[in-house]
Amino acid sequence: MSIALAEARPKENVLWRRMVLERLHRIFALILVIQLIQPFQEYWWPETYRVIYWALAVYGASELVFSRMLWLRLAIQAAGAFGFTLAFARAEWQGWPQTRDWSVWRGFLTHNAEEMHPYIELALFALLACHALAHWAITKRRAVLVTIAAVTMLAAIDSFFPFELWRSIIWTVAAGLGWLVVLHLRMLREMHFDSWSSLAERPFELMLPALIVIGLLVALGILMPKAPSLLEDPYTLWMRAQDKEIPSFSGEGGTLITNSSVSSGGQSSSKSGYGRNDSQIGGGFQYDYSPVMQVVTNQKSYLRGETKAVYTGKGWSDRKGQSSQQVAAGGDEERKLPLEPELTDETGIRKVEQTITMVKKDRLSVLFAASSASNLVELESSRNAQLFWNPEERELRFQRPASVASYTVVSEVQELDEERLRTLSAGAGSDSLGAVYLQLPDALPQRVRDLARSVTTTATNDYDRLKQLEQYLSSTYPYTNTPDLSKQKSKDVVDAFLFEIQEGYCDYFSTAFVVMARSLGIPTRWVKGYTAGVNPSEDQQERYGGYIPDPNGAGSYTVRNSDAHSWAEAYFEGYGWVSFEPTAGFSIPLPVPERAPEEIDVPVVDASTTPEAQPEEQEDGWKLPTIVSVIAAAVVILFLAGWLVIRRRGGWRLAMRKLRHLGTTPNQRIVKEMESLVRFMQRRGFKRDKHETLRETFDSWGGRFQSLKPDLEGALAQFEWARYGSGQGEEAAYAEFSRTTERIRKAL
Repeated sequence: MSIALAEARPKENVLWRRMVLERLHRIFALILVIQLIQPFQEYWWPETYRVIYWALAVYGASELVFSRMLWLRLAIQAAGAFGFTLAFARAEWQGWPQTRDWSVWRGFLTHNAEEMHPYIELALFALLACHALAHWAITKRRAVLVTIAAVTMLAAIDSFFPFELWRSIIWTVAAGLGWLVVLHLRMLREMHFDSWSSLAERPFELMLPALIVIGLLVALGILMPKAPSLLEDPYTLWMRAQDKEIPSFSGEGGTLITNSSVSSGGQSSSKSGYGRNDSQIGGGFQYDYSPVMQVVTNQKSYLRGETKAVYTGKGWSDRKGQSSQQVAAGGDEERKLPLEPELTDETGIRKVEQTITMVKKDRLSVLFAASSASNLVELESSRNAQLFWNPEERELRFQRPASVASYTVVSEVQELDEERLRTLSAGAGSDSLGAVYLQLPDALPQRVRDLARSVTTTATNDYDRLKQLEQYLSSTYPYTNTPDLSKQKSKDVVDAFLFEIQEGYCDYFSTAFVVMARSLGIPTRWVKGYTAGVNPSEDQQERYGGYIPDPNGAGSYTVRNSDAHSWAEAYFEGYGWVSFEPTAGFSIPLPVPERAPEEIDVPVVDASTTPEAQPEEQEDGWKLPTIVSVIAAAVVILFLAGWLVIRRRGGWRLAMRKLRHLGTTPNQRIVKEMESLVRFMQRRGFKRDKHETLRETFDSWGGRFQSLKPDLEGALAQFEWARYGSGQGEEAAYAEFSRTTERIRKAL
C-alpha cells in the first residue's frame, strides 16, 4: 500500500528538499550558537573566537554538502576544529615521537593538549551545541522553546550586565522564525504531499514572503536608532531599593562623547569614547563598553592624551604657535623625549612603565601615557606614521592618524606632596605662558567669578583653593550622562552648568574647574584621555574574597570606550603640573611620598575584660557569580517547565475534556467534540458554506487534502452514528472518536 502510494506521488525537486527541508535548520542552529557566545567577547581571547568561528564555518559547509553521512561530517568538523586550533592558537608542533615508549607519547599528548587548551574544548563544545540543537528541535514546539530560552538568556544578560546584546537578540529571533518556516514546510510535505508538490514547483515564490518578513525584521532591528532606556534595568532597581552602591562593571571610567554638542533642544545620541573635536562640549551620550586597549603597568594611573588651553565659552581649542619635534615612529629603539626644565631635584618622581596593546583597530591621533611621558621605548605602528612630541603640553601626537598595534612608554609621574604644595604659589613661569593658561573669554558671566571666590574664601594658599574648588564641584553637582539641556539659557557652557543645568559628566566638571581656577589667577589647563580601566584579575579575586590589593596598582588593565574621561591640571612654580579630579564619583590615582610610619602607643588591655570576638556580619547582596548562577538556573527551570508542559499537554487536554463533559453521555460528548473540531478546522482556513451539510463539507475537505480523508470519513461516520443513532453510546466509541480528532488536529 505504502509502495503504491509512493509511486503515485509526483516527482519533486530533490536538491530543494535536501537543502531546505533536511539541512537548512542546522544553519539556524549555527546562528543561535553564534549569538549565544557573544556575551563572552570581553572574557575570551580573540584567538578563541577565530578558532570557534572557523570551526563553525566548517560545520555549516559540511552540513550543507553532506546530508546523511553523519560520521563523515563529524570527522570533517573535528579535523577542522583541531586544524584551526593549531593555526590560530600559536601552538608549536614538535613532530611525531620516533619511539613506541608510552611515557614519551604521554608527554607528547600532554604537551599538545596544553598548547591547544582551552581553544579546542570551546570549539568542540560549540560544535556539540549545534548538533544537539539541530537534533532535538525537530518540532515546532521545541523550536519555539529553544528560541524563547535563547532570547530569555540574552535578554537577562543584557539587563544585568553592561553588554549590548540587542543585535544578538534580533538575529536569534530571525533564526527562530526561519527555523519555524522550515519545520512548517516539512510538516506540509509529510501531511499534505499533494499541496506540497504543487507549491514546491515554485520554490522562490514559496520562500519569498518568509524571506521578506524576516529580512525586514532584521533590517528594522539593526537600523533602528537607539533610544535612551525608558526604564531602569532590574539589577539597578534592586540595588537602589536596598540603598547599595551600584558597582561599575567597566572600571572607573567616565566618558567623553565623540561628537559633543550643546543644542538647545534635545539630547545627543553620541556614544562614549575618545574624540578629537572639543570645540563644543556638552549634550548627552550613551555608554559604549567596547574595549579599546590593554595596559600592562607597574603603577595604576590615568592615561593622558591631550591638553587644551583656549576656552571659547562653548568648548576648547588648541593654542596656536606651539613648537614640536619629530620622533622616529616604529621599531624597538628607545627614544628619550626632551622635557621642559620645570621639575626641580626636590620634586619626587616615580618612573611608570606601560605597555599598551590596542584592541580597537581605529587609527590613533595621539599616544596615551601616564602623566608626562619621558621615553618612548617601543612603537609598533604603520610605516608612514610621523610622530611629533610637544614638550610644553607633553603630547605625543601623529601628524596624521596612524594604525598602532602596541607601544611601550615610560612616564615621570610626580608624587603628590601636599605639604610642600601648600608652601608654593601657582604660576606658569613666564608672562607668555601665564597669559595662555589664565585666558578666559570676555563674555564670561561675572557670577562664575563670584562663585569661585565665594567657594575659596577660607583657603590660605593656592593648593587649598584648588582643593576647595574640586570638593565643591564633586559634592554639589550630580553626575549624569544625560543632562537636561532644556534648562540651559546661557550661551556659556560653564555658566549654564553651574547655575542652570546643574548636572553633567566629566566635560562639564573639568571645564568648570579650569574656568573657575583661572578666574582666581591660577594657571590651569584642560586634559583628556582615559581613566585607569579595570583589572579583571583583581576584580575576580575581590569577588571571591581573600584579596590583598597592590598599593601601587600594578597589573594588566582593560580600558574601554566608557573609560574616556577629562580632568584638569594646575601649574606650581618649582613643582610642575598637578592633576585635579573635580568630577563627582571619580578619584585620580596619584602616588604619594613614602613616609616613615608613626609609632602608636597601644594600650595594654586586660584579657579577662576583653569581650568575646563576635562573628563578622555576612556581606549582604549577591555577587556576580551568584547572579550568573541564578540566571542560568532560572533559564534551565523555564526550559524544563516548558518541556514538561509540552510533553503533558495531551494528558492535560484529556483531563480538561473530562471535566468539561462531566455528566454527559458518550454520544453527547461526540457531538460536542465534532462541533469543536469544525470550529478548529475553520480557524485553520478550511471554508464551509452555510448551505452545506456536514457530510458535504467533509467530502470537500477530504477531496482537497487526501492525507486527511480517512480520518475525516471515520470521524464523520462516528458522529452520524452518535447523532442519529439510538442509545447513549459507549465509552470505547467516544475514545476512538477522540483519537481520530486528535490525529486531525495534530496534522494541522
